[in-house]
Amino acid sequence: MKRTALLLAAVVIAGSVYGADTVPYPENFRTWSHVKSGVIGPQHKNFASNGGLHHVYANKEAMAGYRTRQFPEQSVIVFEWLEWAEKDGAFLEGPRRQIDVMVKDSKRYADTGGWGFQRFVKDTREMASAPTPQACFACHNQLKQDGLVLGK
Repeated sequence: MKRTALLLAAVVIAGSVYGADTVPYPENFRTWSHVKSGVIGPQHKNFASNGGLHHVYANKEAMAGYRTRQFPEQSVIVFEWLEWAEKDGAFLEGPRRQIDVMVKDSKRYADTGGWGFQRFVKDTREMASAPTPQACFACHNQLKQDGLVLGK
């Protein structure tokens, strides 16, 4: 009984600290389907903050959405940002800058177009304070014709 009460208290505290609409960290996302990769080079105006390699991963549900542009519930998309290193003319992955996560759950994230948004810091499960889910939604909302998801 005491153990159950402690567990319940922990769940209530976690819900109040992180909020019921918190996007969970996407465990093992690198085992999902790889959608695309890209490079932001030194000539780009945002190189200092976003420069390097990036990869996009999608779970099974999100891959169906990429094919139809209708993303079903429980779709999860991860945008991984990595620094880069250059060695002898080869560009290699460096440390992770962050990951951005989108989760489709129309009921839970009704205020942000049915998608939950979260950024995680570096190689941690620490949630970044910015951008907020509302700030992410403000940009993604311009992509209504593509289910709020950047094109493939």
